[in-house]
Amino acid sequence: MPRTPSYFRTPQIGAATPRETEILAFGLCNDRLTKATTPRERIDALRKTQNLWSLLVRDLGAKGNKLPNTLKQNLIRLGFWAMSYATRAMLHELSVAPLIEVNRNMIDGLRAQTHIPEPTPAEAWSNRQITA
Repeated sequence: MPRTPSYFRTPQIGAATPRETEILAFGLCNDRLTKATTPRERIDALRKTQNLWSLLVRDLGAKGNKLPNTLKQNLIRLGFWAMSYATRAMLHELSVAPLIEVNRNMIDGLRAQTHIPEPTPAEAWSNRQITA
């Protein structure tokens, strides 16, 4: 039985599919990264982003993951980059813009596979807004 990341079992998202849950998780990470105004909020947002990518990497490496091997390998490499960048951003005040962009690309890719409608202009703006 393949392990399912804990964020798939979150009761607040109801009957969302795993892909819809991933879209939501990346969007929430981007929202936190965008809205972080204090050092503590920034570190918390970066830590949440690391946690998300860590869950995804573990799921991608699980025996029951059915994605094509090349895609899994590429996503795992991307996940390691994102986790590493988040750590460096915590230590050296690097811009969070690259993480927001990677997360946004993941949202777009997942949305293209699930036929989820585009967000309203206000939602799209909050997901794409980038701050240092």
